[in-house]
Formats: sequence, structure tokens, C-alpha cells
Amino acid sequence: MAAMTTVLKKYSDNGNSWKYTIPASHTASKPRMVLQRRREPTGNQVMLELSTTVMYGTTDALGLILPQKASFEVITRRPINGTLSDFTAAWATFADIIVGDEWQNTYVHANPIQ
Repeated sequence: MAAMTTVLKKYSDNGNSWKYTIPASHTASKPRMVLQRRREPTGNQVMLELSTTVMYGTTDALGLILPQKASFEVITRRPINGTLSDFTAAWATFADIIVGDEWQNTYVHANPIQ
């Protein structure tokens, strides 16, 4: 897999959560951020969870900044005793969906994958 090309700058680190800005385009009025959170299993729990959210401030057709943000969020969960090959296979399927033209249509028009 190719290396990530987006440059991130760590904004905060709070144990199991991290915030990053995308310095090339981040501003206070139109934030560009990546948020991550990890939930590690404790006691008799067996699931590890990691969420990653990309959040962008946006404007309307007149150029006015909207209070709402555009965002994408991925939550991954896996049993800590599962096999790496199964995780890799699930990741490959997810990655194929996200990079496909069908996903862009899904996102833009809020339609199911076709």
C-alpha cells in the first residue's frame, strides 16, 4: 500500500485520543482536522476499537461558512485474538469500496452502493 500523502500536525494527545490538523488548509473558521480514538479491551473484554474521523468546515453556495461540518468516520473493531489474515482481508474489501467510483456516487447522492 502506498504511504499517506496528507500531512498531519498533532494538535493534542490525551491518552487514547488524538487530534490533528491538516496545516495546508486548516483555519479557525474552516477547520480541517483528523480525530482518532482508541478503546482497548479491559477485563474480560476481547474487542479492540479504533475510530478515525476526518472533519472539514464548509461553506454554502454564497461562500458563507456553515456551522455544520462535513465529516467521514471509520470505526474499526476486532477481537484481540483474531487472525491477522482475516483483518487484512476485511480491510482490503473496505479499501476497495472507498476508492471505487461507486462510493463517490454513494457519498454525493446518498444512494446505496451499486
